[in-house]
Amino acid sequence: MPIPVPKNKPQTQLSLSWPPVLVRDDETEEERRLRLGEEAEAKRVSDNIDRQIETERQQKRKTAGPKILLLGQAESGKSTVLKNFQLHFAPKAFEIEAEVWRPVIHLNLVRSVNFIVNLVLSQSQGLRESLQNHQRRSSSVISPDLRKLCTRLAPLRQVEENLIKFLSGLEPPRSDDTGVQSQPYRPSKAPDISIPANNRWKQALSNQRVSTDSRSSTTRSGDRFGDSQSRRILAALGDDIAALWKDVTVQDILKSSDIALEEQPGFFLDQAVPVTREDFFPRPDDVLKARVTTIRPEQHTIIAEKGGEKAKHWTLYDVGGARGQRAVWAQFFDDVNIIIFLAPMSGFNQVLAEDESVNRLTDSLRLWQTICSNKLLAEVEFVLFLNKLDILDAKLKAGVQFSSFVTSYVDKPNETKPVAKYLLDVFVSLHQQYSPKRRKLHPHLTCAVDTKATSSIIIRIQETILVKILAETNII
Repeated sequence: MPIPVPKNKPQTQLSLSWPPVLVRDDETEEERRLRLGEEAEAKRVSDNIDRQIETERQQKRKTAGPKILLLGQAESGKSTVLKNFQLHFAPKAFEIEAEVWRPVIHLNLVRSVNFIVNLVLSQSQGLRESLQNHQRRSSSVISPDLRKLCTRLAPLRQVEENLIKFLSGLEPPRSDDTGVQSQPYRPSKAPDISIPANNRWKQALSNQRVSTDSRSSTTRSGDRFGDSQSRRILAALGDDIAALWKDVTVQDILKSSDIALEEQPGFFLDQAVPVTREDFFPRPDDVLKARVTTIRPEQHTIIAEKGGEKAKHWTLYDVGGARGQRAVWAQFFDDVNIIIFLAPMSGFNQVLAEDESVNRLTDSLRLWQTICSNKLLAEVEFVLFLNKLDILDAKLKAGVQFSSFVTSYVDKPNETKPVAKYLLDVFVSLHQQYSPKRRKLHPHLTCAVDTKATSSIIIRIQETILVKILAETNII
């Protein structure tokens, strides 16, 4: 028996459409027309909102651009490659920021000078027992002229201290890595320096950037940057610094101590005179050579300045490469399109700074094997930079035997081309053997401080890899 409907209440019927619409029997034509109009307007507004959300989502995907993770052991050239990307895609911004790097370049230079002076004095005075245990004593006699030269360079100790205070935000270094820090003294190399990317020096100087039009305003620029006193002292000692580096006895002491400062990042001794001029404005090559140790993960977003670039925003992650810093790498694995792995070919006769029992080339190979076998990276494009080709070439030409350190390299010439080919084959083989799934590898022999050559490689990366990724994700 049907349920009776009270006559004093309007009867309703269910529509078969979805979502169901209640239709009232007592609704007049005018009321129905108004209701349908309101519903149509509400649907139009809702559809517009949905379309706007989807458009914004697609736009966000487009502007997000490629995300690149730079991996490799410490001093492999990751930060230099990052600078190359900045120079390639945003040259105007790179040039404007160049002056920010001047105090760092000066500190790189001053630390090298003070290292040499300390080394010379230790030879002369028989000091630094820790150094004596690590080197072959030089038979060179320290001449009175060299002693006087070292004495004239003594003010650079105070310059180094002033620059450290300046770059650390006028605060003393703290144990929590928030200030400028010197690396432990090691006889095999000049002491390094660590400046976190979020430190005050870069933020403060970036806020005080000057355009290229103000380069002639040397005095005002120096005062504004707070390093004018250090610059005046350096300008007065530029010729003496150059003379120290060219001194035959100094070179003999360095050679007998197995120290090759010219192979280390942040080397400016061969440019002492131009770098110490009061009107010195860093060129792109100078910025690329400037050395700041990465001690924390850094995210850098580059906005392409050219209107025709298919990818406008580039995000690069630069992470520390020392053993104690590698644990943080994994947090970036699920958010990148490309990994650029850097392996310095010149490290075949070197050991890790943090563990002198481990050969640097061996460490790079083990690290590469670990990265290749990581299942989280199975879908990520791999680019391999066998870096520091120039230093490898210089070592081999100087007579350093590659086969003495890599025993599997037999019956082959001690020349750059075959050695580089051998290393390339080894890295490619490891990639093929340990990758979770078949994927293409993009290897390159590189010298990251060569801006022209590296720019060409970046273009090839952009065209052969990044455009492909953007197309697959419907960004282009």
